[in-house]
Amino acid sequence: FTAVDYDDMLCPNPILSVSHTVDTLFTCGPCILGAGINNLLGRHMQTEFEIGDVDVWQTERSREAGNVSKGNGGKSSIRPDDPRLLIPGRTVILEQNKNDMGAHRFTWADRHLIIAATDMPDYDDRPPTKEHYSKTHEKAGVYGMRKLYTDTKRANEEIRIVVEK
Repeated sequence: FTAVDYDDMLCPNPILSVSHTVDTLFTCGPCILGAGINNLLGRHMQTEFEIGDVDVWQTERSREAGNVSKGNGGKSSIRPDDPRLLIPGRTVILEQNKNDMGAHRFTWADRHLIIAATDMPDYDDRPPTKEHYSKTHEKAGVYGMRKLYTDTKRANEEIRIVVEK
């Protein structure tokens, strides 16, 4: 993918300043994961997540509330093949702080519980032979055209992950 592909994915209303500033995170980081989850939930791919429990039916609840206020009965139909029906349990968005006492910490805010920490002071777990992915970012030009891929071979395949009951 290139920056042009990401802009196309985020249409019709991309926030270009975000997608171009953190373009590396759309290739190998949390931005593309968040965009994919938003797409599954029926939201714009750049919708922010709120810390805490994720309501996978938020779009339907909002639609139902609008239908009730318009006098349409408030009924919503969820297709039996809706992929959200396959999501087990609950999902919690953790609070993250990149400078929490010198580390990058992920906290379950409602429980005041540290779940994970990275970037510990004086600790580097990257092999010295590997270059950090952030070095692929370019200040000018189209991201993804140089320094990102090792070859120009393309499979032109769509990959889908299907979860069955």
